[in-house]
This record gives sequence, structure tokens and C-alpha cells, in this order.
Amino acid sequence: MNLTIEFTTPEITTAFDWQLNQDVNVKNEDGQIIAKAEIDIITLNKHRGADESYELLAQQGATDWEVPLNVYFKKQNIAADLVEKLQVKVDVKAKSHILIEAISVLPEFRKQGVAKFLLNEIAQHYAKAQSISVLSMPMQLFVDANDCETEESKAYYQALNLSQESITAETLATFFTQSGFINLAIDDSALEQPLPFKVYVASPSTINND
Repeated sequence: MNLTIEFTTPEITTAFDWQLNQDVNVKNEDGQIIAKAEIDIITLNKHRGADESYELLAQQGATDWEVPLNVYFKKQNIAADLVEKLQVKVDVKAKSHILIEAISVLPEFRKQGVAKFLLNEIAQHYAKAQSISVLSMPMQLFVDANDCETEESKAYYQALNLSQESITAETLATFFTQSGFINLAIDDSALEQPLPFKVYVASPSTINND
């Protein structure tokens, strides 16, 4: 199967030019989108590290970055206890971090290495990013196929047939840990309620070295 990768133009969708959203599509030889990732990219620096960035994002409403920025970041870098595991270096310069907000493959193209191909392409495209995070839960629990910004995305998510989706949290855990991600245990006792997702973090190096 001949696959091609398509990175859409990154867009500023909030009040901040240091936060970008982007779709990454995998297409087959017929030009059909068979896999998709939606990613959020933020850049932190020594003047606006994780804490300051989270406060700004929180002022705009709910943000998916709440757990990462409050749990495993220190200033503009990933936390020290993860640096060696993720094969990255602490840097005084500005650092970019990626959050994969959604990743999926059409049912008929699964178990053929397509999802791993997609992750590898993201890691290669953003080789200088310090971290790549995922808040993992079955997609049918948070995606509405009819609530998409573009007709192309709407058609893709409708083709996923999410109402019949059988992928479980356990299946996702196996995939991410086999793809170079580390599962971070979050202490629910410090939270008002347990998190509905699992937290995984990787780097371009751990994904490509897997």
C-alpha cells in the first residue's frame, strides 16, 4: 500500500500566536484519507513557561493542556524525571510541544501499520519538538462526526462509524506503549474526580527509535 502524508497549514485558532492547530492526513494511492491526526502545538520559553502559559490558556476557557502543563512540565521544558526516558535535553531556549488531540484509522485499513506510519511522520516533521503527548480515550466518547469544521473532516469521521467502534482503552494502551510512549500514572486522589483518559508522553526520538 502506497501512503502519502499531508500536513495542513497550521492555524492560530486562539488568541495566542504561540499555539497552533493542524491536521495531519494519511492518504492512499486513490487520494482517500484513511487516517488522521489532529494536533495542537505550543511553544514555551523562559519568559512564559508552563505555568504562565496554562494560566493564559485557562483564561480562554477549558484547555486540553491542563494536565500536561500542570503535571509533567517545568518552565519551558519537560519535567526532569522524564528527560532521560524521552531522550531529550533540557534547554534554555524556547521549546515546542505537541498534543495529539485525536488520531484514528479507518476500520478497513487497521492492523497494517498505518497509525504507526502517521506517528512516525509527525515525529519526523517535528523532530525538534521536545514532547508529544496524548490524552487517550476511545474516540467514540469525545468525537461527534457531525460537528466538524470542514466537509472533508466530516466525511472522514462519519466513515469511522464511531457508533459501532470497538476499540477499547486497553487496545489504545498497547498501541501507544508499543509506539514509544510512556504511560504517566496520575494520582486521582488530588483531583475532584478521576480523569476520563490516560496520559501518554513521548518524544520524536522515542517514536522513531521504537
